[in-house]
Amino acid sequence: MIREPALSVVIATRDRAACLARLLRCVKEQYLHDFECIVVDDGSSAETVAAYDEIWRELDERFRLLPRPPDERQPGGPSRARNRGIKAARGEFIAFCDDDDRWVRNDHLSVALRTLKAHGGDLYFANLQTSRNGSVIGPDFYGTARAPLTRNPVRGETDVFEVSRQDRAVSMKYMFLHCDSTVASRHLLEACGLYWEKLMMAEDRDLGLRLLDRAEKVLYRSTVVADYDRTIQTGLCRSYTEDEIRQFIILAMLHAETVIQDGALRRVARGYRAWMLVELAQGALDAGQNGRARELALQSILLRPTAAAFGLLARSTVGGLTNTAVAPNRTEAP
Repeated sequence: MIREPALSVVIATRDRAACLARLLRCVKEQYLHDFECIVVDDGSSAETVAAYDEIWRELDERFRLLPRPPDERQPGGPSRARNRGIKAARGEFIAFCDDDDRWVRNDHLSVALRTLKAHGGDLYFANLQTSRNGSVIGPDFYGTARAPLTRNPVRGETDVFEVSRQDRAVSMKYMFLHCDSTVASRHLLEACGLYWEKLMMAEDRDLGLRLLDRAEKVLYRSTVVADYDRTIQTGLCRSYTEDEIRQFIILAMLHAETVIQDGALRRVARGYRAWMLVELAQGALDAGQNGRARELALQSILLRPTAAAFGLLARSTVGGLTNTAVAPNRTEAP
């Protein structure tokens, strides 16, 4: 009988063999030994698949690869790939990391598992740094939420805090739960319905709010444990325009808002939607699409009235009137 590991690491990947090899070395170097690592390939090229043989020579039996199912002709996206990994995982707790990112501390998994078990937690996340082209550009990912995240120290711990239900919404007002440092119990993930597979982007934002909504006890470690690579050439976001990414965020927040129970977290999701609508409106105004800018600004105001949205509504209205007076036969973009 095969003994189940205490923790499972799930990594979704597609056509990034060099980045994946770097991340798997980070996983292998973790102080925690009692884990399994499941790499889910989401339709990589034959060249990338061939490179896996060389990568796996440096690994051990804890690492396994799930190839794309033969009946799937196209990549299913990170949400579907991660869900496949979660369903195949055997650990009580499941950790994640994007294939183009990495862990910068070897005690990430050991501290996560120890504190979750010792303090009865079902959701854990830690601080990150952001980088671009190998240089750190943001040393404190959750810095804007430091006060609510570190309000309640956990007895016996130096850098671990319990995030109260009230502080969960406060801390996520301007941030989101990134998968790179998130560890959740299998039970919690299943109760939340796993990742929403219709999302190709912003899937962390949606799942993060749902996890925070359903979790019994949330733990946060203030120490930076992972590097979130914002280099545009390496990220999935290179496949989408900025407006398309904003539209994914709107869809993700709408999905979260319809299923979470906590009113404060629902307001957080609504606020993100309003913010993205403001940015879409600004882009439309910059492109001379005054009618579209007015519609988007008005939608944002109906969700969450802000000075920025009212300002855009005013500028798009004045601009529209000016354009109409100068060129009455012009047809604006919808």
